[in-house]
Amino acid sequence: MAESDMLSALLNDPHALEQALSAASALLGGSDPPAMPPMSEPSGMPSASPSMSASANDAYDPSADLMRRAMPVLGRIAQRGQTAVTPQKRALLNAVKPFVGAPIRSQIDRGMRLVSLAYMATAVLGSPDEDTRHV
Repeated sequence: MAESDMLSALLNDPHALEQALSAASALLGGSDPPAMPPMSEPSGMPSASPSMSASANDAYDPSADLMRRAMPVLGRIAQRGQTAVTPQKRALLNAVKPFVGAPIRSQIDRGMRLVSLAYMATAVLGSPDEDTRHV
């Protein structure tokens, strides 16, 4: 679940998210990433999103706009993966680990990751009964 935790941390940290958007823009062939705006502005106006901030040449960056629209969806998918296994069942499986061999411990970890991935895939595909069952 480390990948889901890292994704959640990225989605919850505006500074890290802006850095990721700038890196993605640079990788996708965008112009030089714009300078990072200060996190707090002296005026009462809210800070602009990366796609609305002016770059050096005032060019529209479609990759930044796409990333801005995709982040809420990715956040929902990541949350779906984190809540796939109930905390009680996760605690039970983790409590069993010290009493089994290394191959079984790795199978337990892999099984929990697979369940999380299956729930994330369900969220992506939009299955109609996605909220009715829990593992």
